[in-house]
Amino acid sequence: MLALQRFFVPAALFVLAAGCGSGGGRAAGDGTFADGPETVQLEVTHRSEWRQLWIEGATDLPDGAYVNYRIAHEAAETVPVEEWPAENLMDTGRAAVQDNQFWTRINTFRWPRGEVRVIVQFPLPPQPEEVVARYGEFGERLGGDNVTERAGMRAVEVEHVFEHRP
Repeated sequence: MLALQRFFVPAALFVLAAGCGSGGGRAAGDGTFADGPETVQLEVTHRSEWRQLWIEGATDLPDGAYVNYRIAHEAAETVPVEEWPAENLMDTGRAAVQDNQFWTRINTFRWPRGEVRVIVQFPLPPQPEEVVARYGEFGERLGGDNVTERAGMRAVEVEHVFEHRP
């Protein structure tokens, strides 16, 4: 019996220790952990409908995550603000991800013809707890070709440029 205890006690401790790893990886949907940087798919498109500009995107981010956007008409960068033909030639905001999509719209009444630049970023704080746990509060777990780093923060950033024709 003593020989059996000498074998099973160390073996049981080894199994318990191996199962209680550092937890450094993120929890996957099936309860396992994945190591390495997280990549995020982020795509942006637009459509115009009767003086409304729709900015729409597809992503693999979880529901409830937020993306930040910046929309700028070229006139916002070349014409003094007091001479803008419309007050909203530049707009910023946040959109929530739902069913792998996000969207926003902006009124383009009185917008002149010209180039429009849309920049979408993730994860600017605040984000839901589960998003922070997966990607890091300042994107420290993000990786991939679409990740930029500024002031110690990592973010997924995509740009979409198109010609606005009223």
